[in-house]
Amino acid sequence: GFQGKVIPIHHKEDEILGFKAYTSIEQVPDSVDLAVIATPTEYVNNILDGLGQNGVRHSIVLSGGFLEAGNQKGQEEMKNIGEKYNMKIMGPNCSGEVVAPDINITHVPWPPRKGGASIISQSGTYAVQPLIAISEKIGLGISKIVSVGNEVNTDLVDFLEAFEEDKDTNCIGIYFEAVRRGKKFIEVVERLNLEKPIVIIPIGQTDAGTRSAKSHTAAITSPGYIIDSICEQTGAVRVKNSIDMLNLLNAFDSLPLPKGNRVGILTMGGGPGTLMSDLLESNDMKVPVLSDELQDKLKPWMPETASTINPIDLTYSDDMQNYLNILPDILLQSDEIDSLIIYGLMGSEYHKNLVNVPDFMKNNSSVQTMKSFGDMMQDFFIAIFDELISYKEKFNKPVILTCYNTRREKFVAYLQDHGIPVYYPEEGIWILIWMWQYSKFIQWKKKADKISG
Repeated sequence: GFQGKVIPIHHKEDEILGFKAYTSIEQVPDSVDLAVIATPTEYVNNILDGLGQNGVRHSIVLSGGFLEAGNQKGQEEMKNIGEKYNMKIMGPNCSGEVVAPDINITHVPWPPRKGGASIISQSGTYAVQPLIAISEKIGLGISKIVSVGNEVNTDLVDFLEAFEEDKDTNCIGIYFEAVRRGKKFIEVVERLNLEKPIVIIPIGQTDAGTRSAKSHTAAITSPGYIIDSICEQTGAVRVKNSIDMLNLLNAFDSLPLPKGNRVGILTMGGGPGTLMSDLLESNDMKVPVLSDELQDKLKPWMPETASTINPIDLTYSDDMQNYLNILPDILLQSDEIDSLIIYGLMGSEYHKNLVNVPDFMKNNSSVQTMKSFGDMMQDFFIAIFDELISYKEKFNKPVILTCYNTRREKFVAYLQDHGIPVYYPEEGIWILIWMWQYSKFIQWKKKADKISG
């Protein structure tokens, strides 16, 4: 946890959560590195002025009621206070920040797992509410989360430049309603995206969305065609919603980039394989027919009824070691695919439900043995998953697992925490599509720079 000193300031209380409280900044005997303000609007600027007089140079203003509420005078006064004392102010009208795993200045008490993804958001809700999704489903490792609010004197560009220098940030997600320094934003994104993938959710692309953004953070939104042009120029990946952004950040933080667009599909069912193939081939990806030589290598490890063409469809197999170790190893070491997506893992509850029986059979010893099979299966999966986890580095190719289970299943959490993302099938396909979109741009950009340089 946080090892620094916390100093509450309150006009009435002597102690808050076990910490000695002071009535004003003037009474605090120690120097203050960062002040967090959560008071009614009318007190904020006087507090900031007092902080400035006492040497505080960094503040987070959670309080709203400024430009987003039509209070232009109050926000201008805040900006002037910042200039007067050379004080950096995050906000107002923001939800704070997270520096994982030790600092969480938000109203959501979920401590995210430490990782390499950082998020900048002009929406306070989208800055902090994803912590719930991260904890419950995605398993994304977080480096930093910043809610910039009304951006009185620190904005998206400032934090992008900070994350450029941050060795703990590997990829960046941006939720934005407007860019106030458009030319500088493009310049920084274009440079930064070459080393740290950037994922963008632009909001306010309709009349209703524009009205909402203006009342929300006083933002004047950018039309969709401008956002598309920015992404085309810089290589940043545009997605439609927060779940897509978090899923893609998880992949960028965990997996090597695909070097090409050829995908191997290993599935326990024909329907998912067909859907995946359609989505991939409709979006600049290829599901190539495997060579006879490669198919011959696969056949000894598959049921006679299975298809080895690609998708590689086992229909069903109870040999998980073949399915999750031997077959992926054969596919990934070939030069015929650039990435692998696997579908068909069932959780422990599925296997427990297979043995739901009438009451008169519940004490049968065979049934009791089967009842424990689901729990045993999780440990069995983990033993063979360790080998699968090693493949992404061994072969330097992305491996994605898809199923309909969540982190409540022990094996899903284990995979996610060890760098193998687990998605719903359609999610996993779009992740590969976007990863290739980014990888293709980077390859083109480096080749173009080499020719021109």
